Amino acid sequence: MQNMNYYYDFSGQKFGYPLSLSINGFSRSVFSRQSSLELSYVLKGEYEAVTADFSCSLKEREMVVIAPDDIHMLCKKQGTEKEGIILTIHIDFARMTDAMAGDRKKVFRTVVCSEEKNRDFYIQLKKKIGELLLMLIEGKNHLYQMNSIMMELVFIASSQQEFSVEELPLHSDYHENYMKAMRYIDLHYNEELSLADVAAQLSFSLSYTSKLLKRYTGIPFVKYLAYVRVRASLETLLEGRNSIEQIAADCGMPNSKAYTTAFKELYGILPSTYRKRFQQNLKYDKDQKDQKMTLDEEQKELLWHLVEESQVSLYEEKNLSIWKKDQEILCKISSKGRKVQIETEPDGTMLIHIFEEGGR
Repeated sequence: MQNMNYYYDFSGQKFGYPLSLSINGFSRSVFSRQSSLELSYVLKGEYEAVTADFSCSLKEREMVVIAPDDIHMLCKKQGTEKEGIILTIHIDFARMTDAMAGDRKKVFRTVVCSEEKNRDFYIQLKKKIGELLLMLIEGKNHLYQMNSIMMELVFIASSQQEFSVEELPLHSDYHENYMKAMRYIDLHYNEELSLADVAAQLSFSLSYTSKLLKRYTGIPFVKYLAYVRVRASLETLLEGRNSIEQIAADCGMPNSKAYTTAFKELYGILPSTYRKRFQQNLKYDKDQKDQKMTLDEEQKELLWHLVEESQVSLYEEKNLSIWKKDQEILCKISSKGRKVQIETEPDGTMLIHIFEEGGR
């Protein structure tokens, strides 16, 4: 059911960082909703994207942008034998302040992007994704450079809607209380923890706490807590030192059966299968020394067209393409219904002006 040969996971969530990137062949047949902006780009095979508003097929090198809080499902298209591999980027606004994230409900919308659909949008996103992948391939970890690329992705994804500083939401007690609850759960997830415990710690009523968490997570408290515990266990699971029973107990799950059920709901596979197939992602090498997870040659080959296109393409919009080939700068202009004027400056700089017919 799952293709795990190309698995890779850069999870900023482990460090409280908003950006995560993964390569996998998971075919999740359950709907999900998260606070993050999701960019899913098909590397191999064909997927089906299902949202509350539409259902469509995604072929190789096509992308879907999922707006925060939109219910959606991405699964391998039935009847296709070719293996499915998908690149997914999440930018989690719950890990940003309100002043940085804004009112995301007004800014983003879920759209499909390809060479034919939303082309300008698609090309701009691909260029930035290529820059991000190059950082990971080269093993660079410059935080501010990654921040810059992440926020440019957010800006491009929001470009279909205008949103100004004046439209930032007023301070929200609901959101502040939600963040207090999340921080408490993050600190105590591996203990015996109930909704009543969270409510009592924060001096909220049980009813208010339940509605607050459901409003922001979209799922009941018990399921959210189970998912937090499972995510927190991933590094230990991949280390391969402890049994599933021990890992379940350490992360706070009542037993291994509950842990396995939650894990499969979240990732689509059994935790034992996950560990066996992803040995290349162990935190420690054979000498038990810390190691950074790196992209292998197969993964790099799968991603390289995105990196290459980000370096070759200098500028792209509907009627103008500028790219670099060897040492030459090439330009293609689609001038139907437009006038093109090219000027050469004394220093050799060329200026290209594109006007609508009848305009200057």
